[in-house]
Amino acid sequence: MAKNDYLVELKGVALASRLRRLLNQLHVDGERVYRELGLDFKPKWFPALHLLSQMSPLSMTEISRQMCMSHPSSIEIVNELIRAGLVKSRKSNLDGRYRELSLTNKGEQICEELRPVWDAFRVAGEEANVENGNNFLEALGKLESALEGLSMYERIMRQLQPSNDSDKHSI
Repeated sequence: MAKNDYLVELKGVALASRLRRLLNQLHVDGERVYRELGLDFKPKWFPALHLLSQMSPLSMTEISRQMCMSHPSSIEIVNELIRAGLVKSRKSNLDGRYRELSLTNKGEQICEELRPVWDAFRVAGEEANVENGNNFLEALGKLESALEGLSMYERIMRQLQPSNDSDKHSI
């Protein structure tokens, strides 16, 4: 963290900006790892591809639910995986209205190649998570839980509600 970091100075008002900056840094580093290892893989593909390597076939709805992501975000990632030839889609045998998603042979092969890389990501992530006595993942879970109870939108709108305290509005 830079000595004079404006986003740090802004504290809670810059929470999303700081998380976005951290996410960008993690994605850039992840892309660099994959590129230097000669692997045609994007970090944002990881959750869906890993999920399908563990549980397959799955519907798009199930993938979205398992990853707790919006349906449109999941569709975008899965469509990229299909275009990359890592995932295939077919009509469900049980209900033709639904599509089942599973790994292609190429998807299975790249998952095998990526397992040691993903293990290295896991170890590095766990190491950074607890460095300096922190536990970011625990804190992140608590933040996510708090926002499930009362969203950021609701919290902001509550702050913007006119106060019943007339002293705040008097000069």
